Amino acid sequence: MNGASQTFLIYSSVVVIVPFLFAVIRFKKMEQAWRSLALLIFFDFLVEVISHVLYFLEISNHFLWPIFILIEFTLLARIYKSEFKKMAIGRFIPIVTLLFITYVIADWLMAPKDDLSAIPHFIEGVLILLLVLCYYYKNLSSLIETQLERQPMFWLSTGLFIYFSANSVIFIFSNYIQMLSLQFFNLIWFTHSIFNILLYIFYTLTVCLIPKKLNYNI
Repeated sequence: MNGASQTFLIYSSVVVIVPFLFAVIRFKKMEQAWRSLALLIFFDFLVEVISHVLYFLEISNHFLWPIFILIEFTLLARIYKSEFKKMAIGRFIPIVTLLFITYVIADWLMAPKDDLSAIPHFIEGVLILLLVLCYYYKNLSSLIETQLERQPMFWLSTGLFIYFSANSVIFIFSNYIQMLSLQFFNLIWFTHSIFNILLYIFYTLTVCLIPKKLNYNI
């Protein structure tokens, strides 16, 4: 991989600063459910900082992945649980979350030292995509929502759909691709960085569209 591509891979994650700043500014005005997204962005920012430090210290950051996957899925699941609070699927989300957490911890404990398993990330992607599709189905079947482009949930779901549709495939085949062609493997991770940037852009749009928390004076 040439120097320009390597630099792009390292610094593409810096884009997380944008949604991070917006989330900091708007955090106190967010409803409880949307604060889960802000917390995810804060955690994402922290992980990116730690990953960069470890990279320059030439220390593997693989141990961060199980933690990141657990936090990411749990917080996103909380958002969708709030969205589906009047639907049957909302009652199953905590159960699925608990099962997923149990699986990721078990996979991490049984995995060889410093081995990065792609399966937990793939399963997370499939579960998130199912939640996103349920959201789309809810809106298409009821036709209650108008002006979807003004709905933060629409932009969050669209960003997650694009990101996990691509990256679930990337992660599940990453080890095979690495054995097949190192050059192609580097290209795949370059593509992964682009989808990371897109996700941060959608996070920013979502945060900007989140309505202010209503305060009632009694």
